[in-house]
Amino acid sequence: MRLRKTALTALLILSGLRGAEAQTVVDGSEAGVGAEAAHTALSLIEQQMRDPEARVAGLRIGRAGALCGTVDVRNRMGAYTGPRPFVADLSEKFLGRLPEGPELRSPGSMVAFRAMERARALFEANCTAG
Repeated sequence: MRLRKTALTALLILSGLRGAEAQTVVDGSEAGVGAEAAHTALSLIEQQMRDPEARVAGLRIGRAGALCGTVDVRNRMGAYTGPRPFVADLSEKFLGRLPEGPELRSPGSMVAFRAMERARALFEANCTAG
């Protein structure tokens, strides 16, 4: 009985530690955009990408006022997939990652297609050199 109680306690502690993890800005770039903007972006990433350990980097304010950066999330196997650019219109609580080939070829719905197009246009207006 004592061993079972100890194992249960250890499990509860470990599960509590897992819940404490969160998306992080890994390169300190949140200092350039402000704590509030960084926090809002991290919240949007958490809502959309559902990875408690997403790594965010390269935050900056774009030419037209949107937030630009990269996000690296894990796939179903637990491996990071590599940083991908994202853009966020914080005033409208919109965040979109730049779509990749499979997403472009076969969007899940018309809503998903419109979101990809919005992200692409917002990214081009804010985050590309030009």
